[in-house]
Amino acid sequence: MKLVMFDMDGTLTDGFAIAENCYVLAIEQALNLPGVKTEWATYTHTTASFCLEEIVRRARGTPPTAAESRAVQARMVSLMADITKRTGRCTREIPGAAACLRELQRRGYAIAIASGDWEATAHHKFKSAGIPFNGLPAAFCDLAHPRTDIMRAALARAAAHHGRERFDRITYVGDAAWDVRACRELGWPLVGVVAGEFSAQLPALGVTHTVPHYLDFDAFLAALESAKIPRTVPA
Repeated sequence: MKLVMFDMDGTLTDGFAIAENCYVLAIEQALNLPGVKTEWATYTHTTASFCLEEIVRRARGTPPTAAESRAVQARMVSLMADITKRTGRCTREIPGAAACLRELQRRGYAIAIASGDWEATAHHKFKSAGIPFNGLPAAFCDLAHPRTDIMRAALARAAAHHGRERFDRITYVGDAAWDVRACRELGWPLVGVVAGEFSAQLPALGVTHTVPHYLDFDAFLAALESAKIPRTVPA
């Protein structure tokens, strides 16, 4: 059995601008911390939990409490829901994503999710986008800061879910530089989705196979089967 592991933001769901604004506003409103630095690629780990910890440490010298983290998450979900209610704008699927997940499962692939979002905010986005996530093995930044640790946790959960010690092949699907670095570290092939905020740089970072969306399932499947571990690109 082959495992296909998906990132979420920019890979399965398209709503980065909404989510980014709500994340920043949630921190400002829940913790009264204005001036959040949004150059996400400059953070050591680009996950919601680690960025929050860095933001709070920089502002007051101590990390957020568990209660403060929960307050930020709840506020972020509330803000996203309010935007949808007022404007109709919401997190949407990358075209064809939901059908792609169903078709992969129909063909006998194992599916897992590994996202740098919190589980609570990720579930809100999946529901908004109509992504069939219930029952899928998944790991989020509630478990760990480093993306590689989140991916390893998702792999362990997928193995337990399917009763397997190993998979014949593990391919990750992502859209950003941190996905490239994680796959290079783990030695996993990567398919890049070049539809998101950070995707234009993927080929230059050594990603061998990319797709713009999932509407052409055969093209995605071909990329999935042919993708390589991202090449190391000279500085």
